[in-house]
Amino acid sequence: MAYPSPSAPYGLPYDRVSRNLQSLATLWLVYAVLRALTGMIGILFLHGLFGSHFGHSDFNLGWSPFGRMWLDSLWPMALFSLMISVGCVLLTGWALLTRQPWGRIFAIIFGVIALIHFPLGTALGIYTLWVLAPRQSGDQYAAMAYTQHGA
Repeated sequence: MAYPSPSAPYGLPYDRVSRNLQSLATLWLVYAVLRALTGMIGILFLHGLFGSHFGHSDFNLGWSPFGRMWLDSLWPMALFSLMISVGCVLLTGWALLTRQPWGRIFAIIFGVIALIHFPLGTALGIYTLWVLAPRQSGDQYAAMAYTQHGA
């Protein structure tokens, strides 16, 4: 007696990638917007707290051998880091949405990185890995990318 394989319940083909790819790409784009909004709020807070305006030029959070130099450069570094991370998240969502051949690998890499951003990044990373990480998903995604781009 032949038992149905776990990847094909009740004899129906189970295509995890095609059923979840559109929603996964949309979630990556929504996550990019949320990261941009929360990051900008944090950067505005840093700039307001450590910036030398509103009479706070003498404000010092403890002794430092570098003085205020490191505090003044903190928010531009955070802004640069935010721009890079939001750009990578947007690129991941776009690559999945347009079924780029390199999009699966890119999404797996940034899905693993997103795992540390609790709770939304963790949920998105787990969902990304569940959809795209299995070898069978790689074959399905490659077939979808080939039919979309022919390469």
